[in-house]
Amino acid sequence: MKSVRMRAVLAAATLAVLAACSSGPTVSQRNQVLRPTEILSDQDFAVPVESGLTTLLPVYSNVKLVEAHPGIKRATIAIQTPTRDAFAVFDALKTSLGPRLGEGGDAALLVPQFLSQQDIDRHQLGPDFARWTIDNWMVGGSTRPVTLRDAGTPVSSFSVLDALLLYLADRQQYPDLEEIQLVGHGASARLIQLYAAVAKGLAAPRAAGIRVRYVVLSPESHLYFDDKRAPRADAPFAPVERERCAGYQLWPYGTVVAPAYAAGQLPRDMATQYAASDMLLLRAERESDGTDRGCEAMAQGRTRVERLGTHLRHLADFIGGAPAGVRSGIARGADGSLRGMLTSSCVREVLSGAAGC
Repeated sequence: MKSVRMRAVLAAATLAVLAACSSGPTVSQRNQVLRPTEILSDQDFAVPVESGLTTLLPVYSNVKLVEAHPGIKRATIAIQTPTRDAFAVFDALKTSLGPRLGEGGDAALLVPQFLSQQDIDRHQLGPDFARWTIDNWMVGGSTRPVTLRDAGTPVSSFSVLDALLLYLADRQQYPDLEEIQLVGHGASARLIQLYAAVAKGLAAPRAAGIRVRYVVLSPESHLYFDDKRAPRADAPFAPVERERCAGYQLWPYGTVVAPAYAAGQLPRDMATQYAASDMLLLRAERESDGTDRGCEAMAQGRTRVERLGTHLRHLADFIGGAPAGVRSGIARGADGSLRGMLTSSCVREVLSGAAGC
């Protein structure tokens, strides 16, 4: 993909939705998020913006992004940690995918780095690099302006996934590609789930006959399509009292105040697309409660395990039957940590093409 560097990237993300992100992390976790990322990939990916212009972001990959790769049959796009540590995800998946990523292997791995202003300053990057606020990239938010006077064109983190799918669907670049997997873990798994509901970038891989699959590992919380929640596995669905949790319907927990990328999409449309997506929701056998303890998440259940169960019940109730594409499973022997899940035998099997484990 040819890069024409763009001087000003990007408009402020004014998602009131991000109030939803503020209720979960501890002070220690927030401090980790605020620190600039220590290392960047040496490869940059150009995301189309408008009129032939692009904005850049680093991408860790085992393949050169500017070359053709015959023989690659499966590509994995993985999401960085909430602290924007893309290398930790890349390193864990290198262990998981092993020799398939080496010379003569048939797999490609791409981990985009969604940068914040702290990262831009730390590494002295120019205005042609995209920058988000520290957490709005996790929910499809748009990039922030380079300067107050020069806002440029906002770019959603969902648009980055669109661009990566378009790139991988190019038969001149990947003539033998059969499958693309989008993988996320924990709080970062939410980006994959949200994208499945609103994605606009699926046409190119479908036209090329490439399967697009979502692998969601130990998710913290889920997207709901109406105002009803069940805070316990055995509880009926009912609206939440606003005095107890005023923001429980806000994106990314609900569809209210969805990002600009999803403008015009109705909850019914989102649910229909989400239910039809090729998605595997995997929880660890030794699952933790997770870090999101805000009322928006707690309204969905007390633990990750309970939230997954109530989410699947909600989805079936909302669409009027079992979702055709969404499945769930247990990663036997794995704990809920990033490396524990990504390097588990179960996830290794899934990333190698197995339907489940």
